[in-house]
Amino acid sequence: MSTRRGFLLGAAAGAAGAAAGATGARLLGEDEDGIRAGATAAERRFLETAGAAAEFSDVGRLGTHRIVWSLTTTQPLVALTFDDGPTPEYTPRILDALAAVGATATFNVTGYNAVQHADLLRQVVAAGHELGNHTWTHEDLSRLTPARTREQIVRCAEEVEQLVERRFTSFRPPRGELTGSALQICAELGYEVRLWSCTRGPGDSGDPREVARYVGSTPLAGDVVGLHDGIGRGTFAPRAAFAINLSARREVEVRALPEALARLGERGLSVVSVDRVQAAGS
Repeated sequence: MSTRRGFLLGAAAGAAGAAAGATGARLLGEDEDGIRAGATAAERRFLETAGAAAEFSDVGRLGTHRIVWSLTTTQPLVALTFDDGPTPEYTPRILDALAAVGATATFNVTGYNAVQHADLLRQVVAAGHELGNHTWTHEDLSRLTPARTREQIVRCAEEVEQLVERRFTSFRPPRGELTGSALQICAELGYEVRLWSCTRGPGDSGDPREVARYVGSTPLAGDVVGLHDGIGRGTFAPRAAFAINLSARREVEVRALPEALARLGERGLSVVSVDRVQAAGS
């Protein structure tokens, strides 16, 4: 029996045009299971897109919300951000390096780590740094249903805000992988979505001096630098090869930070959190 959802799925495959060819017409009227079973990999991507669109067909008026890569400012300010923490391996050393030069930063925390290391989280807040929502367990949002995406974002907010009595105002998606459902949820929560305009540098350098030179010389006023104080999904499989590799990269970043901060200062740039660049205005 034909259903509205089956029609939408079939229509999406038909809209693929050259990619799906005549298959789109064949799919019209079939049930969803039959559609998915007979679809090619390319067709399945269209079907999944249609399914997501159907689930969000009743979106209300959510207004206009920003996605930020960098900021417009005439002030000599650079924003540093640290993702995936807090962790005892990296966060205390980062806090010490920032305090040594009177800098602030934005810490985009994963809720699981924040709860596990609540004292560290409170130290971040007490030192005057900004917090951002970075999901509960650093899942790949592109692989999650809208419901699971909501759980990742909302649970992080509920757990962390209860610990520090401070509301998030921003969200950074893990690995920068932003989906339509995540955008909608952020709009509902009033979050600004923040990405980045500068990283630790190209390649996979294991030399802290090289990373320090890049981070210290590349950003311009208004840039948002993306760094880390945790290892993302590696938190849950610390002995896995990818987690060991991430740990090595994070160690290089942390060791590079004092010199990078010094180089930024020599260029006349002050290091602050994203919200402080915004507050300074243009």
